[in-house]
Amino acid sequence: MANPNPVEKNEKSSQPSGTHKSTATPSRPFVKRIWDSLGITPLVVMFMVKGTVASTIALSIYQSQAVAANYLNFGFVMIIISITTVPVLPRGQFIMNLFICVLLTCLAAAMVLLGQYAAVKARESTKADGAPPDAYGTYNSSASVINAIFLVINTFFTNVLKAARPALYIPSIQFTIFTAIGFTFGPSQPTMEYSYSFVKELLYTFLTGQAIATGVAIFVIPVSSRKVFFAEATQLLRGFQALLKSQSEFLAIMRQYGSCADAHSQDVKSLRQRRAESLKMSLQRVISLSAKLQADVVYAQREAAYGHLKGTDIRDFYRLLRGVLVPISSLSTMTDISERLYRNRESNNVVAQSGEIHEKASGDGDILEDDKEDVDLDWQELVGSLHESFETVVQILDDAITHVLVLLKLAPVPISSSFLIRRGKSNSEDSTGNVDVEKGPRVPKPGDLKFGHYLEKEINDLRPYRTAQLQKWAGSKGVKSLMHKSAAWAQKDAVNGLGDQVLVRETRLRRQLSLVLYMEYLGYSIATTILALVQFAEAKVRDGTLSKRRLITPTYQTIKIWIKGMLFGHESKMSAEDTGHESEPGGAIRLGDALKSPRDPEHLPPKNSWQAFGDRVRSASHILGSDAAQFGVRVTIATMSVGIMAYLEKTHTFFIKQRVVWAVIMIIIGMKPTNGSANFNLACNIVFSVGGMASAYINWYVADGHTTGVIVVFAFSMAFWFYWAARCPRFLIGIVVGALTQVLIIGYELQVRVLGIAKATSTGQLYYPIYELAPYRLLLVLAGSVVAYIWTIFPVPITEASVLRQNVGRSLFVLAKYLSCVTTTVDQRIHDEEGDVSIKTSPGRRLQDMRGELLDELILLINAMQQNLVDIDWEPPFGGEFPKQAYSALVDEIQNTVQYLTVIAYCSEAFSKAHASSSTWLSTFAASRDRSRHKSHKAASLLTLLAASVAENQALPPYLTVPKAVHLSAARQVEARDDGAADDILDVTNLDEPGFRALGVIEVASARTIDGMNELAQIVKDLVGEVDFSFQIGKAKSS
Repeated sequence: MANPNPVEKNEKSSQPSGTHKSTATPSRPFVKRIWDSLGITPLVVMFMVKGTVASTIALSIYQSQAVAANYLNFGFVMIIISITTVPVLPRGQFIMNLFICVLLTCLAAAMVLLGQYAAVKARESTKADGAPPDAYGTYNSSASVINAIFLVINTFFTNVLKAARPALYIPSIQFTIFTAIGFTFGPSQPTMEYSYSFVKELLYTFLTGQAIATGVAIFVIPVSSRKVFFAEATQLLRGFQALLKSQSEFLAIMRQYGSCADAHSQDVKSLRQRRAESLKMSLQRVISLSAKLQADVVYAQREAAYGHLKGTDIRDFYRLLRGVLVPISSLSTMTDISERLYRNRESNNVVAQSGEIHEKASGDGDILEDDKEDVDLDWQELVGSLHESFETVVQILDDAITHVLVLLKLAPVPISSSFLIRRGKSNSEDSTGNVDVEKGPRVPKPGDLKFGHYLEKEINDLRPYRTAQLQKWAGSKGVKSLMHKSAAWAQKDAVNGLGDQVLVRETRLRRQLSLVLYMEYLGYSIATTILALVQFAEAKVRDGTLSKRRLITPTYQTIKIWIKGMLFGHESKMSAEDTGHESEPGGAIRLGDALKSPRDPEHLPPKNSWQAFGDRVRSASHILGSDAAQFGVRVTIATMSVGIMAYLEKTHTFFIKQRVVWAVIMIIIGMKPTNGSANFNLACNIVFSVGGMASAYINWYVADGHTTGVIVVFAFSMAFWFYWAARCPRFLIGIVVGALTQVLIIGYELQVRVLGIAKATSTGQLYYPIYELAPYRLLLVLAGSVVAYIWTIFPVPITEASVLRQNVGRSLFVLAKYLSCVTTTVDQRIHDEEGDVSIKTSPGRRLQDMRGELLDELILLINAMQQNLVDIDWEPPFGGEFPKQAYSALVDEIQNTVQYLTVIAYCSEAFSKAHASSSTWLSTFAASRDRSRHKSHKAASLLTLLAASVAENQALPPYLTVPKAVHLSAARQVEARDDGAADDILDVTNLDEPGFRALGVIEVASARTIDGMNELAQIVKDLVGEVDFSFQIGKAKSS
């Protein structure tokens, strides 16, 4: 596999310090500094070159008379099509986009022919028998009405499809251009001969532009989807290295939290904030890369190529990367946990772990001044030992990631000595490469197939080492049990009560131990998932997969899934209610309502085929009443508010002469569903349209109007536009509008030079010299943008604030379902009721699929809300100020809660593995506790109420309380022994029992989940209020 050089060059500066020798960095040349400041990377250069070559070829070939004769007046449209086919896309993605573009182009040609055929027949019906046909351009009201109807229908369904399937946005642009030109010129076609010629020239123009884009995409700096995938996978693995380093650095500063009262506390606080920001930036980069990888892995699997890894290998590799992502991103919640600890430390509150998260337990209030030093020492000792072990693991995992990159041929073998030191052991090789037998066996290096065994041994040795450390620490501090209200605690409570200072101290120590177990378990999980990556890479080397290249083609199943996804927007999923009860080994399974289709309060489930048919008929009304259909109606009305001029007798000629069709096209392309994004797009369109006109003037007059010089300058201009498109994707629509403005001006002017004024005006358009044409083109583009904006905010604006509020309500409701699903999953796994997850109908598999769907929906909603918060700044401030800070806090809390619930679901897998190994301890624990379903239902009910209040803008019900934490460790006392003492199954001596550490992690995450729910409830209450009719009459103060 070819090494993706752009990634390597870009990532050198971000590699952990341990992977390369530290050398003095020489001062860079001035040109190099300028080049770097412009951000011109190989990826940006590829973007500029491919986009420029396609548009320049399309402009150049039209200068030949032999070529121009085939396209007549639509030659400049070829340039637009070559750009909108997007030749810069990777090969697999481009082929799919090309397939859809060609399909929609042919469909548009068929629709235009059908519409013009109906219009011609309508024209003929208004004429007397035997009358000669009308001349070209003769107005006919019947023909105009037919073309108008076809334009309305096609505009509506195109925009409904665009809103429902955002992936079809680019192909829909070409369909829009074709149908807009076809149906606005349709009333001018007197006979089908004219219509055939018109549609043929327009179709040839589109197909030629698409062919040019295809040639450029495949032959000019070809980039395969597989190469993009492996480049992004390399970046993601490098991101893991950087994130692990940031986590290690942040863990180092956590040990200093206890010293808040010291003189240097402000320095510690400042350092903590800097490292927290660094950690969040590293995490955000990893999440962003994983999102890109998720989108590109589909194309990499489907692509035919000549390489090493098959589509199934890419799928397995991606799943392993996702497996690393969950624990490594979950460990980054230490910033949120530490922030809460810091706030508690500043307020001298020690929070009890009894489930009453926001209330002080009796006797659990202020820490005595004499005890502060002990508190600091206890915390620093515990976290210090964790950091030392974690730092060692990070060094090994850094080399493990490099090992994966080397074996998969994504990076060269590093010349590094970072792997020569392992927990105090030095390598057995000296500087000359000779082995010193007195120093023991050689430590495997990245790229050595023995490295996997070495890594596995290091990970396995770490667990008992840390267990001994933690048990020693707990024994020295007198901590008997991991959980509050354990058997030992129950006995102490009966004698002393919680007010005893000793119990308060043990509460604090137990909480500290739980937090350390939380971070340690996630760190261990990171190590095991990276080990799985290492084993995958080594297996592919051993079985010869990476030894030679071979022809790789997509499987039939892959193609089938691709077609289904293109048609239905997602892969087909098994219905969750094929039957009311599903047979499984062990008995019948009754499905909960959440695993069935949503109920209709107005209709009972169909009992016969006729009622089922009626349900399908009613689904049409749901489609027509959807948000996508409402957006389609808006776009259609906006389009016809200008397009109507093409169908009225007094304005038809003006519409054709002044090329108003481009204003219609800009309306369809530029409309957005919300007010904030519309304001942003309007500002971008105005600025970039003016820039496009200015660029056209420069393009023409710098070359003094000479064709060759104009084409050369045009190429540089296009490179300029594509540079900004690559560097600033947020302004992509505005940049495209600016580039198209220049294309419309330069392309048409050179077209007239080739065809001559007579032919150029044969379709009814007036000829203007460039100094007049440019302002007219600019005016049309601006007019289309303004009309699109007007119909976005009129008659009722869909504001970003209302969309954000609806998204928050929806996300809270989905969060309630996700919480209930996760809690049910934990109960199933503890009691070993999952069944065989390889069977699609098993309870565990159903919940697994449901968790995945809910999590994907939450991630999409969170991304949408974050974009809403950005766009809302573009809305004009009418009335009171929008509470952006409150909504931002809501989004953050929702994201944190999702993260903690994901941690709970991930860690609960340990229970399934423990049952598989016949764990006696876990079976005993499962028998000693009740299910937490009733408590999780209370939490889900609260989130549902919050969701309804936000979405419907209704006040919260009175006396709303947040449930206590769903402790898995309820009912912790088992039967008494013969000596009368009660066994505590959560004693710290059970640290190595399968599932024990996972239990501690889930306890911490559950407490943080309830903590977040308190914050959510308070913020929502501040936003919508509470149904409270009480009042207080205050007494006037005496003067």
